[in-house]
Amino acid sequence: MEKENKSPKFSPRMIFGLFMVVFYLFVAILLVFTPIFKDVHIAARIIMGILFFAYGLFRGYRAWKQF
Repeated sequence: MEKENKSPKFSPRMIFGLFMVVFYLFVAILLVFTPIFKDVHIAARIIMGILFFAYGLFRGYRAWKQF
C-alpha cells in the first residue's frame, strides 16, 4: 500500500485556533507580570493568569493533535 501524503492544510479555522492559543498565553502573561490590571487583586490576577495559561496550553494541544 502506498503511504498517503498528508500535507498540512492551513484552513481559516486552524489559523484562528492558533491565534487564540497565542492570545490566551499572551493575556496570561499580561495578567501576572505587568501592571496593566493593577486594579484587580493580585491573587485574582494570578489565578486568572494560571487559568488562561492552562486553557491556552489545552487549546494548543488540541490544535497540535488535529494538525
